[in-house]
Amino acid sequence: MAKVIKINENFTLGMSSREADTNDTVLDVDVRFENPKDDALVIQYLNTWLRAIGRTNIVVTAAGTKKGDA
Repeated sequence: MAKVIKINENFTLGMSSREADTNDTVLDVDVRFENPKDDALVIQYLNTWLRAIGRTNIVVTAAGTKKGDA
């Protein structure tokens, strides 16, 4: 019987924004997830992160998906 190798995947997305003059934190956003079950979940997490950092003009879709099909 062949040995099965299990691989754990960990993903981290981060963004920090600070005032130039005072270096005070304006916004810190961190998204972390492990072992997503499929690409749809990764797409969901990426789009959540993009919305959280205010990049609502960017939307992640699966390759080959036409605009409006997502």
